[in-house]
Amino acid sequence: MKKRISLLLFLVGLVQLSSAQQTNKSIFDKTDAYIEETIDSLQIVGLNYAILINNEIVHTKSFGLANAQLKVPMTIDNSFPVASISKLFSSIALHKLLSANNRDVNETVADFLPDRKDLPESWRKATLKQLLSHTSGIPDQIDYQIFLAPESEKAVIDALKDKPFSSEPGTESKYNATGFLIVRAIIEKLANQDFVSLMQEEYFDKYELGSAKYGGFKKVIPNRVTCYQNINDNLEMFPLNYSPPMFAGAGLNISIIDLAKWFQVLQDEQILKKEQLEKIWTPIKLNDERDGSFGLGWESYILQGGYRMVGHGGAGISSFRHYWNQQNNQNITVVLLTNGAYDWKIRPNQINSAIVSLILENQ
Repeated sequence: MKKRISLLLFLVGLVQLSSAQQTNKSIFDKTDAYIEETIDSLQIVGLNYAILINNEIVHTKSFGLANAQLKVPMTIDNSFPVASISKLFSSIALHKLLSANNRDVNETVADFLPDRKDLPESWRKATLKQLLSHTSGIPDQIDYQIFLAPESEKAVIDALKDKPFSSEPGTESKYNATGFLIVRAIIEKLANQDFVSLMQEEYFDKYELGSAKYGGFKKVIPNRVTCYQNINDNLEMFPLNYSPPMFAGAGLNISIIDLAKWFQVLQDEQILKKEQLEKIWTPIKLNDERDGSFGLGWESYILQGGYRMVGHGGAGISSFRHYWNQQNNQNITVVLLTNGAYDWKIRPNQINSAIVSLILENQ
């Protein structure tokens, strides 16, 4: 059964989108006002957002502080640790490699990594499709307090190799960090080079994404915001820490302009063809024929009336979402990057959807 997602007014009287050039500027005055009200309500420290309509950047705006201690104003050029939004880049890079090597997501871990005898046999039976769609059921390192900055890949495998599966493969969409540790290893095997150098050469340098760099909060990243979280009713720094074994799943730092630029390149079919994207963006079917919550590395939802949505959240403080209509191919993308808030009564994905609703009802 198709997922039914309530997106405020998104599915109620959706109107025809005009071209980006014809978009009424007053719409963005309204989205800015909504963002300002939301920042005040949630006490968001700093926020950048961007709107793309039919793959053109039509609006960007900065609010608040990049660093609360030093009272540094946010700018549109600030870099953010985007956490799990990193998976979108990894998914696309992986599919480019699969195409180049004539490989398939239905192949198993053992097919891709035949020499990796350190991996439990039960893990080796998982398909790449299951890893990307979070349906493999392999033990999730987060469940065992092994977070996203392990000292090594080996340390994660050794700690989890005797742990039970969290679910039977293919029966449940359950976020799984361990799966993306293995995805990284498969990318490196197919590329015959390490993950970071591949991404730098084939994507960041090639498409002039100068702000894109991998690294946790201890690494010095030029122009990066400081992140915050509420601990016992006090705003404290949020140490978003990541290490190289997990970079396929999290660890990218990037500005909102470069993130939007990468997505424009992707939609322009400079990396993959539309048919390939359609496969990546289609929710996988669980064993009982229900739609899962993910496609192949992207959150993916089929909405009512022929509408679709894909994207990913980041550490609970940021949101990337792309919405489109299958009948007319017109689309909206909203990127919302923050560095934290005092109270997330409304989650970033909800804010994202509300922005889209404002745009649509004011066309």
